[in-house]
Amino acid sequence: MSNKKVWFVTGCSKGMGKALVEELIAQGYPVAGTGRSKETLEKSIGVESDIFLPLSMNLKDEMDVKNAIALATEKFGRIDVIVNNAGFTHLATIEEMSDADAREEFDINVFGTLNVIRNVLPQMRTQGCGHIFNVSSLGAYNVGPLSGIYCATKHAVKAISETLAQEVKAFNIHVTDVKPGFMRTEFFGPSHKTTAPKDSSYKHLYDKNMEFYMGQNGNQVGDPKKAAKLYIKVAEMAEPYESLPMGTDSCDGIRDICEGTVKLMDEMRSVAETTNF
Repeated sequence: MSNKKVWFVTGCSKGMGKALVEELIAQGYPVAGTGRSKETLEKSIGVESDIFLPLSMNLKDEMDVKNAIALATEKFGRIDVIVNNAGFTHLATIEEMSDADAREEFDINVFGTLNVIRNVLPQMRTQGCGHIFNVSSLGAYNVGPLSGIYCATKHAVKAISETLAQEVKAFNIHVTDVKPGFMRTEFFGPSHKTTAPKDSSYKHLYDKNMEFYMGQNGNQVGDPKKAAKLYIKVAEMAEPYESLPMGTDSCDGIRDICEGTVKLMDEMRSVAETTNF
């Protein structure tokens, strides 16, 4: 076995996860890649090899996650880097998003991430090192119509990442909150979900925002292959970034939101003071 770090990446059958696993394999890194279907992973990336382990894993089932981590550890001897990449968006207004659909998005984007973290940390603490990349989003800052639940999940991932970084620092475990902008993947392709009732009172919002989102498809500024190389570069740093925007649209969008927040707080300070003792 090489002395290269062992990676465990979720959501690898397509998009950013697929690009990352392919780059890791090309650079000779051992990697376990997970998806809902092992067969789909094998068709998309390849069959099991000395450095690649395709695994079917249900992120919503903690025992399934635990088993996948055990299988990866059994094959490679350890896990050094986790990338919690799996996630999806369901575009709908708050009123028209069903309870089941909202919970499904939280189950994958938030609780699935927590299941992986919870089950890999004991091993990383024993090793005395490790690195966890959690993928939040520009959407953790910049919210808009139809994306409220998705953005809420990404707010949660951001908070989890920032808290976890403080909790595991003493164990030499690094945590990076990844904030991609629009990446040129299939994110807004056939796999995304939309709830748009035929007689919706929000038709004007669906028409306007879906035109924007669909217009992004194939025109996103983010290059998944370059992002994959950046993941690897950051994982090899002695002091990795705790916050990692990907794409200038992410950097610019987050900066604009933060500048607007500072301006608003300056304006509201006299109002806030009215509640002081």
